[in-house]
Amino acid sequence: MTIRTVEVICTGNELLLGDTVNTNLAWLGQQVADWGARLGREVCVPDDRNALTEAMRDGLARADLTVVIGGLGPTQDDLTRPVAAAVLGWELAPSPVVAAAIRAFLAGRRLNVPEAAIAAQSEVLEGADVLPNRNGTAPGFWCAVDDRVLVLLPGPPPEFETMVREQVWPRVQPLLEPQFIRAEIQVAGIPESQVATTTESVDLAGLAVGYCAKPERITVRIEAAPKQAATLAAVAARVRAALAPYALPEDAPTLAAAVGQLLQAQDLTLGTAESCTGGGIAAALTDVSGCSTYFLGGVVSYANRWKEAFLGVPGETLAQFGAVSEETVRAMLDGLLAHYGVDCGIAVSGVAGPTGGTAEKPVGMVVVGTAVGSDREIRVFQFRGDRAEVRRRTVFAALGQLRMTLLARTLDLTTINHA
Repeated sequence: MTIRTVEVICTGNELLLGDTVNTNLAWLGQQVADWGARLGREVCVPDDRNALTEAMRDGLARADLTVVIGGLGPTQDDLTRPVAAAVLGWELAPSPVVAAAIRAFLAGRRLNVPEAAIAAQSEVLEGADVLPNRNGTAPGFWCAVDDRVLVLLPGPPPEFETMVREQVWPRVQPLLEPQFIRAEIQVAGIPESQVATTTESVDLAGLAVGYCAKPERITVRIEAAPKQAATLAAVAARVRAALAPYALPEDAPTLAAAVGQLLQAQDLTLGTAESCTGGGIAAALTDVSGCSTYFLGGVVSYANRWKEAFLGVPGETLAQFGAVSEETVRAMLDGLLAHYGVDCGIAVSGVAGPTGGTAEKPVGMVVVGTAVGSDREIRVFQFRGDRAEVRRRTVFAALGQLRMTLLARTLDLTTINHA
């Protein structure tokens, strides 16, 4: 048996109604690409026996590996287990071993569940390998059928992701025939068009290149045949060098991680003063393990009186220029460094919308200030999008702006283009 093609079936009315965002699909797509394969198709079906039956039969007819996500719970609308049994012609039988595992899981969390629910989830497909679920009650199943595999996994992401890593991948790996290998370079601080122009000016040795632009960064993907590993490494190194200093380090996949590395290398500390982002910058920084060595804390100051009380912004500055102004953000930075003893600072204030905009200060206008010692940089941005998008873009603009200043110090550059 060889696995070359992979398809996914996601089941659940909540996905089709939009009540739940299907993060499992995005995550699995990334995992499968890391394996050297691609998801050839994804089908999302409701909690309907006929729809799920058709999807499973189609998957088994087309793909070497079909992964079904969801529908393994104890309720009447959880149909994956009985539908798989019917499609495969296998029997369902109670498993005392699975039932004991479920009871042990529940006891460890002091949870009481009706025996009927335990009985439903402890039924197993005879002929399948049962996949333990250490984060939940529903086991998964590895069903080998001739030269095809049908895998059934629970839907909650903490359960699903762990089971893919610990249960599915070890079984897939010896059967997998990778279709490609790839290198990824994360870039921040320049627009996608400039990334593409720079990348394509390099000798790519005929390898395929693609781009994925997000508010935080742009991903450059370079793909090659499995036998071209040496060529891929050489091309990736050339592209990374051409994109310096905007290419993030290989071991720092996010802007926050890259900023943290620079702060640690320069033995500097950082604090934040946030208005429109409501702590989003601090949240991004603290997503990085070990950030307490350089990130000391933040002040979320929406009200003007908090800007005065906790950051020392002069009342006359606020009265004359307003909260969303270069003058106020500069004062926020000055107060942050003076009051809290940090070496570096980020301060932001803006109109995230959808209300609050004026002709002079429209929705999406954001002022971002960064400080490294006595150096200050204040920039005004006009972001598009809804409230969440404006706030998200502000977080990444602020981190990127500080990173460029820290890089300039490291590289002994007087200026770095902030395009």
